[in-house]
Amino acid sequence: MSNSRKTDYLQKIHTVTDDAKTLINRAMQNRVCIGITGLSRSGKSTFITSLINQLKQHNAKNSRLGGFSPWLKKRIVQVIEHPLENRYLQPFDYQQAVNSLSGKSPEWPIPTQDISGVLLEIKLADKNWRGKKSTKSVFVELRDYPGEWLVDLPLLKMNFREWCIQVNNQLSAAPRNKFAHNPSDLLKAVNPFAEYDPATVDKRRAIYINFLQACKQQSPPLTILQPGRFIEPGSKQGHAALNFIPLLACADYSEAELNAADDNSYFKQLEVVFESYKSAIVKPFFKAFIEPIDRQVVLVDVLNVLYGGDAYLHDMMQALEAIGDSFDYEGGLFRAKIEKVLYAATKVDQVVSQDHDNVRHLLSSIVRKSLERINGAQADVRVEAVASVRSSQADSQGGEEILKGISSEGDAIGFVNPRIPDHIPTEAEFETFIDWQLPVLKPPRGIRANQDQAIPHIRMDEVLHNLLGDICR
Repeated sequence: MSNSRKTDYLQKIHTVTDDAKTLINRAMQNRVCIGITGLSRSGKSTFITSLINQLKQHNAKNSRLGGFSPWLKKRIVQVIEHPLENRYLQPFDYQQAVNSLSGKSPEWPIPTQDISGVLLEIKLADKNWRGKKSTKSVFVELRDYPGEWLVDLPLLKMNFREWCIQVNNQLSAAPRNKFAHNPSDLLKAVNPFAEYDPATVDKRRAIYINFLQACKQQSPPLTILQPGRFIEPGSKQGHAALNFIPLLACADYSEAELNAADDNSYFKQLEVVFESYKSAIVKPFFKAFIEPIDRQVVLVDVLNVLYGGDAYLHDMMQALEAIGDSFDYEGGLFRAKIEKVLYAATKVDQVVSQDHDNVRHLLSSIVRKSLERINGAQADVRVEAVASVRSSQADSQGGEEILKGISSEGDAIGFVNPRIPDHIPTEAEFETFIDWQLPVLKPPRGIRANQDQAIPHIRMDEVLHNLLGDICR
């Protein structure tokens, strides 16, 4: 047996034993597993850091968790971090994240590009069956993963031709058709029936990946970016199942015509790799990582979409539909059923306080519209608007509220925002945001999250209440 096969075999054995240990612990402990993901630039690492910090620093003088009953009633005795049972799940680097926020020149935590996790034990003051003082423990496992991977779920319901047609439609429509780096012509030039050439695929694939990366990095970012592992490969970097491209010319041929292509044609060769991507990467991820999750947080940078217009909003809604579909999917893919989903609009500290509720209602309208198209949605779905780290301070000027913060260049700035609608904007309402962009802020100075201070936030206590309130009673 080769070394690589031995490694794969040992990993499978370890995974089985680790999963068995987790199942035993879940049966014996008061335990919940929470998945945390987010669409592009939603601040996932910062959110997880703040969530852990609010619990660990529950006794800090500046702790503000009035919406979380155990804190309000002083029932939190201790919060302990434990090693994860899964030896192949990378621990979330909380210490590095709080050190970044707590430095003399604070920086945002480094975004995670792979799966990670953390296991916390919350010890709560309680009474035993005799009515005497006691404690009980609630174990909370947080699982962190890129949102791009979750958006891959619809690929499992498509064949290669259908996916190629979808990509062709996306590249031909706004806003992608207006991008200077749109690779549509290069990808259309590949004849599905021509003899397969690996070098051509490699070149076109690199161009397509650069395009996906540009779509993610631009402002506002696009959110339907498939395949997700092309831009966030994680541990699958270099995997053979990633060596394919969309053949846009497939849109010009019927399924029967393409099925009749030679075995060494582009279509037949890339069809095999596409199916391998689904079976070797997408399905195992959902099986091993998503299946144990009981509750899910989806972070959405809804404010950035406003100045992108209707096309960007439609793209986000498609992504949310794909994500929502995965939470209620039952059958051959995975057995688990997500019981609670919390959609959270992030960076609410970058609009004035009178608009905070409007941001929440705006996301509610978007989520509700997205979930309309999903049959049989059973999860308890809730919506919040939060700031994981409050990076602005309110002030007034001429009787109007303004915000102040530190720009990405390190300068003190003041800013305001157009009134945020509490519903999906009309075409005329979108025009209000054409010349408006969210300021890019640095974390506030003076945070001591690595010592004895809770991170300043907006409504993270409501997040804790929604996720943990019922099991902490």
